[in-house]
Amino acid sequence: MSDYHKQSKIVKPKLHMLEVKTIALEEAQAKLAEAKGQLDEVNAVKAELRARYDGEVAKKQELADAAAKTRKKMDQANRLINSLQDNKGRWMISRDQFQATKMQLVGDVAKACAFVSYCGPFNSHFRAKLTNDYFGEDLIARGIPLTEGLEMTNFLVD
Repeated sequence: MSDYHKQSKIVKPKLHMLEVKTIALEEAQAKLAEAKGQLDEVNAVKAELRARYDGEVAKKQELADAAAKTRKKMDQANRLINSLQDNKGRWMISRDQFQATKMQLVGDVAKACAFVSYCGPFNSHFRAKLTNDYFGEDLIARGIPLTEGLEMTNFLVD
């Protein structure tokens, strides 16, 4: 009994300490489980925020790509406009020349018709005299515009 009592004095505090430590372990494990739950919640929020961030970065990249594409199109359009602007002067001159040619076309066609109709059997000297002196002056007297120095062969061939 004496041995039991001596051993009991050594073991009993250890058993009591075991109970205390077991309770402390259970409390710590409960706190750990709660902390893990909170960590899982934070990780879920973090994953959601990461997904939103990635989505926003992707949208930003799409907008940047669209802006670059639009900028490239604008640059191409500006180059096209500038190159067309260089041709504007030439086009204006061509337009004016075309309008003048269009106005003179009536007289030129009338002179060519007279040439074809009446000058066929004559020699070149008499044809030139009829065309320029008679037909041309008659058109001028009637106020019909025509090209000055019109070459019949060039006009009829064209």
